[in-house]
Amino acid sequence: MTTVDDVVAQGVLIRLRRKRSADAQDDFEWRCDPELARFDAAAPLRATFRDFLTTFEDELRIPSPFRRVLAVDDDSGHHIGNVMYYNIDERKGEAELGITIGDKRYWNQGYGTDIVQTFLHFLFTQANMRRIYLNTLDWNVRAQRAFGKAGFRRSGVSRRGVHAFVTMECRREWFLIPEHVEGGDRERH
Repeated sequence: MTTVDDVVAQGVLIRLRRKRSADAQDDFEWRCDPELARFDAAAPLRATFRDFLTTFEDELRIPSPFRRVLAVDDDSGHHIGNVMYYNIDERKGEAELGITIGDKRYWNQGYGTDIVQTFLHFLFTQANMRRIYLNTLDWNVRAQRAFGKAGFRRSGVSRRGVHAFVTMECRREWFLIPEHVEGGDRERH
């Protein structure tokens, strides 16, 4: 169960908390899921759970300074996914965002938008970030809509191998001052 000390940020539908050992089984299953891997333009994980757990525990003990992962729980404390920022450049105040809603029962219900808005608020007010960007597969229109609702704007396209990506970005001033957001209808956290 989530303790008050674990919670990093509270959204409307979710809360972001520090990762813990109990998350390993969910994370392993999500990384092995072919459908979820497809959204990351990756192959499903083929490691054993034992090998995965060793790496997972190592990352909990010695986190990377360039990658930070938080767990996402629903309001009842059920672990539904993860959100992270990586490729962190503290000098520029920017990083890349990644999100997984591994529990598919939470898809298409507004959780993605709430997770991203809550995470952006945390990054811009607590982690001193000025710009957050992401790359999503060009065919993943659902994700692009959720990112747009959360405050991101399309800023380019790129290719990696056979995959085309849409690059989107959100800047602190756009997010914290609502009139900078198209439509201006984002909820504040």
